[in-house]
Amino acid sequence: MSQGEKIHEPTMQAEPQQEHLWLQQLVGDWTYEAEALIEPDKPSETCTGSETVRPVGGLWILAEGTGGMPGGGRRDHAAYPRL
Repeated sequence: MSQGEKIHEPTMQAEPQQEHLWLQQLVGDWTYEAEALIEPDKPSETCTGSETVRPVGGLWILAEGTGGMPGGGRRDHAAYPRL
């Protein structure tokens, strides 16, 4: 590379699309109660928990949850519009 050449690094300049805006309706503090049948011939189990969903950069959301249901923990979600 010669002295006058610049290295061009890719940059991400995404504008929120309709799908990204849809995710914003999930932002907030939530509680849940679910009933699940774990095994046949056994009574169902009730699971409860809560989740806090935060926006991240206008394109993502981050969901952190606690509770007695499998899947409690941290999740992130993004919208990928069709190009």
